[in-house]
Amino acid sequence: MSVDFLHILTFSLIGFVIGVFTALIPGMHVNTVSLMLVSFQSPFLIISDIMSVDDYLMPLLVSSSIISVYIAHTFVNIIPATFLGVPEEGVALTMLPTHSLLLKGRGYEAICLSAMGSFFSAVITILLMFSLKFLLSDPVNLYASLKEIMVWIIIAVISVMILTEKSPKAMLISSTILLLSGVYGLIVLDLPLESPFGLPSSSLFPSLAGLFGLSTLLSSVLSKTSMVRQELHEPVFQREDKLSGIVSVLTGSFSGILVSIIPGVTTAIGTIIALVTRGESDERQAIITLSSVNTAVSIATIFNLFVIGKTRSGVAVVVRNLIGAETWKGFLPPYSLLCLLIPVVISASLSLPITCRIGKFLSEKIGKINYQKITWAGISLIIALVFMFSGFAGLLILLTGASIGLLPIFTGARRSSCMGILLIPLLIRFLGNS
Repeated sequence: MSVDFLHILTFSLIGFVIGVFTALIPGMHVNTVSLMLVSFQSPFLIISDIMSVDDYLMPLLVSSSIISVYIAHTFVNIIPATFLGVPEEGVALTMLPTHSLLLKGRGYEAICLSAMGSFFSAVITILLMFSLKFLLSDPVNLYASLKEIMVWIIIAVISVMILTEKSPKAMLISSTILLLSGVYGLIVLDLPLESPFGLPSSSLFPSLAGLFGLSTLLSSVLSKTSMVRQELHEPVFQREDKLSGIVSVLTGSFSGILVSIIPGVTTAIGTIIALVTRGESDERQAIITLSSVNTAVSIATIFNLFVIGKTRSGVAVVVRNLIGAETWKGFLPPYSLLCLLIPVVISASLSLPITCRIGKFLSEKIGKINYQKITWAGISLIIALVFMFSGFAGLLILLTGASIGLLPIFTGARRSSCMGILLIPLLIRFLGNS
């Protein structure tokens, strides 16, 4: 099978445009978008007729669009998380430092830092493609070993999260919040939810929106937080900042690659591992680190489809159903994998400037609006979205999560302790399988 570069370029650009617009819609998950693209292929068929594309090439071209959407989402989804407080799983922790910079008048800088972290993570992950192949499969077969030690990695992450708190009192509070959020996760994550409007539903959205989104906005209302006028300057890096940024991108990229390999370990877990591994850093470096995880996971899951034959995301499942997945056995990658690298490169290259441009535009506009009005608008939006996607049960999950999310804010513990919602259930599952 051979496909013209122009065809892949065209479908990749279409996917990029779709990805930018859908990533700006709060609550619109990339898995939902990919399923919609597969279900409604009429526009693709019209384009294929215009370009005289053979029917047997359409699955690969549609896959190119979907992957382009996937990559664009990992860049642009930071924007609604920062300005509206509506987090997706991969940016739940990232929204905390970006929102903090927003309140200091540096929202545009935060968006740029996130986009830069994602872009350089994409570059590093692509460059590591051959290394990943030989590490995960023959001759090293690291994939089998990682599954065995993952339980110890999770225990180490939890231990470091608690022991690096600033005082014994903070350690106790952090442990309590981590266990409380863990019990919360054990209760809500497997609850069957239904949308009143027939939309795809998951308990992860209302729970993370409560823990990190609604709690942040409520604390702003209670403390009557105000926002200074937004600065519109690009990030400036001194020599030490550049070296620290390299460490941040590498840490985030390797953490993203790691969690893309192990079944059941999500992007949010990758952000926790990255934070723990990175150690103490300022808001700027935290944003770069966490954004790097998000993009590295998306690219690595596509590689894993061809290297270990496993699907670690909804997008990977859709792509496998469309084109199958020829196992990468020799030195050179399969032809279909090389084709799918094109939308990765195109979408990442275009997403960097467009994310910054949109961030600059919104920063300029948002600085002219009373922050309390923005906060109430964000609260209303989160409540409306949760009801749309998961009904009254989702609202109960949301409010419970917000109550837990307020605890670290008012006690001074790290907000990452709320990630017990994923860490504790995951640890119990690994222990049960060992």
